[in-house]
Amino acid sequence: MARRTREEAEQTRQSLLATALRLFSEQGITATTLKQIAAEAGVTHGALYWHFKNRADLLEQIHLEYMLPFEAQYLEQRQAVQQDALAALELYFLGVLDAFRRDVQAQQLYRVFYMQAQPLSDLAPLQERLMANRELWLEQQKFFIKQARKQKQVRKKTVPAELAQSLQILLDGLLMHWLNEPETDLVSEGKRLLALVQQGLPQK
Repeated sequence: MARRTREEAEQTRQSLLATALRLFSEQGITATTLKQIAAEAGVTHGALYWHFKNRADLLEQIHLEYMLPFEAQYLEQRQAVQQDALAALELYFLGVLDAFRRDVQAQQLYRVFYMQAQPLSDLAPLQERLMANRELWLEQQKFFIKQARKQKQVRKKTVPAELAQSLQILLDGLLMHWLNEPETDLVSEGKRLLALVQQGLPQK
């Protein structure tokens, strides 16, 4: 039997990662076996163990391999904040929702890593990083809010951390509801709810 090339080995690894992400998302982490992942990817059980030590290692590699859209949307709107901070915040918020709507793997990632009803031992090695990700998303929104306060679009007494937390709760709620009921228009619903929040913001 011919030895696999490095490119073929990487193709197998990528296939296992994508298959595992899909199955973890559809069935849940604990209900998905490594043997099932290998079979779905069309490789042997041993081939999976050649790439990944166990299920926790596989989950960690998935987390490293794929990206959620928060950072890309933040970087895209970071320059626009100088002209109109609240508009940049809205574009960030709606851009994140639109990116989720278009990216199936982002949807799968969110299901696997951020919609667990209870702590799972397989995710324990990742808990600090998952919490750090959530803190980063809050910091991104706080950046826009702080700039809005400087531009006197909201009152000086507005607490960026509190408003960012409220917006993140809204974002999480929208995503969870939509992932469970995908017939909802995610972006339109996000725009409607964000407008309600903006109407309630104390002005200068």
